[in-house]
Amino acid sequence: MNRLRGDEGSIAPAVPVLALVLLLLAGLVVDASRQLSARARAVAYAEEAARAGAAAIDLDAEDLELLPEAQVAARVDAYCEAAAASGAPIVDPGHCFRGTTDVGDPLHRRIVVRTHVEIVQPASLLGIVGVEELRASGDGRARPFEGTSEEDVTSTETGSC
Repeated sequence: MNRLRGDEGSIAPAVPVLALVLLLLAGLVVDASRQLSARARAVAYAEEAARAGAAAIDLDAEDLELLPEAQVAARVDAYCEAAAASGAPIVDPGHCFRGTTDVGDPLHRRIVVRTHVEIVQPASLLGIVGVEELRASGDGRARPFEGTSEEDVTSTETGSC
């Protein structure tokens, strides 16, 4: 058997480099999926906060109308603060309210509540390269439901509760 001298151990320097590359790829896969999950959670918090604000309707008004914007904002921010107090990683729970708009209402009334939520969670494997946290944000919109539809009234479906 004829061997060239000096080729023993020549793969040794490549092993740590390949291991690091594989670890970084695994970190990208794991933390990218966590980032997508965080984005979905942020959207869910924002939509629920918008629903909390859309529930602030003026019961004395003749037409469907929200309470003054300050009261709607207080409901939205109260929801975000309660969610943060129960463990939701909301960055700024006192500032989730973004305003009301008429976009999305067929009668162009300012009853659509807009919200924005940003959450943060620690990175897992990307912490190796200095990425300590993952941030995600989501926007929500909701409007109060008005009346019943003909489908609700004429439904013949029966079921037990």
